[in-house]
Amino acid sequence: MHKIKTILANRRAYIKRYLWPLPKFRREFVVMVDGKMTHGGLTDRFRHILSIYGFCKIHSIPFRIYYVYPCRLTDILLPGQYDWTIRENEISQHFLGSSELDMYIGESGKEDYYNAKHLEMLEKARKCRCHKQYHIYGNAFFGKGQYRTLFRELFKPAPYLEARIATVRSTMPAIYESVTLRFQCLLGDLKEKDYEVLTALERETLINKCIKKIEDLWESRYFSTTKVLVTSDSSLFLSRIAVKDFVCTIPGPIEHMDYSQNSDIELNSRPFVDLFLLKNAQRLTMLLTGKMYRSGFPAFAAELGNRPFEEIVF
Repeated sequence: MHKIKTILANRRAYIKRYLWPLPKFRREFVVMVDGKMTHGGLTDRFRHILSIYGFCKIHSIPFRIYYVYPCRLTDILLPGQYDWTIRENEISQHFLGSSELDMYIGESGKEDYYNAKHLEMLEKARKCRCHKQYHIYGNAFFGKGQYRTLFRELFKPAPYLEARIATVRSTMPAIYESVTLRFQCLLGDLKEKDYEVLTALERETLINKCIKKIEDLWESRYFSTTKVLVTSDSSLFLSRIAVKDFVCTIPGPIEHMDYSQNSDIELNSRPFVDLFLLKNAQRLTMLLTGKMYRSGFPAFAAELGNRPFEEIVF
């Protein structure tokens, strides 16, 4: 009742914003990353973006990305061969001119089921005669196998990202392999949902076990390069492994982008620096043990770079 009274009291403003003028009725698919819903980390966001773009490309549907959370994507990545940018005033708020599509993967292990449903939703929207602007949220990823081509069509590094990558590359050899470890909250130095944090003794045991595994791989000549790039979501672990003379790490703060209110470009460009350096590694390896998380990040980077990927559980 209170909401109805508010609308009636401000009816002229509501009519001006939502009812008038009438929309142009142009069918357009817009991937929304605006902080209003869960978006996931970089892998979730970009597999989703590329999957929707791939569908639009096949069906000649105008495609846009409205990415402003936790910072503007155009500060980090610019359009490549296709202009996906959209201005704030081009986002339709009219109830006749826009609809929201939620495409989230639900239960783990049923990705194929959900992706089939998501494709059905897109087909229905494509065939709809209403020609709406569709605002698409989610983490659907039905474009596997096409990500490398689609990414190169959509994106190129902005000057800031190029400069950060060049700075890190200046401290590394031309040829390197990589190792990625994803701890989530286990080591207590990352905010992400309410995931488990280990006790101090358990944290120390896990860190030492992971360092020992990387040392063993190095000593057994698993790596064919003179340096190994180690990436992780834990600043604590990186500070501990960085003292090894055969290891390279990427400097800078780390936060999970879906749990950050900080729009700082250095902070938010960090996972993109990781991505670009990983996809140029000669081989990418992910290490897993205990309660560590099986991240899709290194496998996604490997696909973008057309590089071999291995997972080692120990």
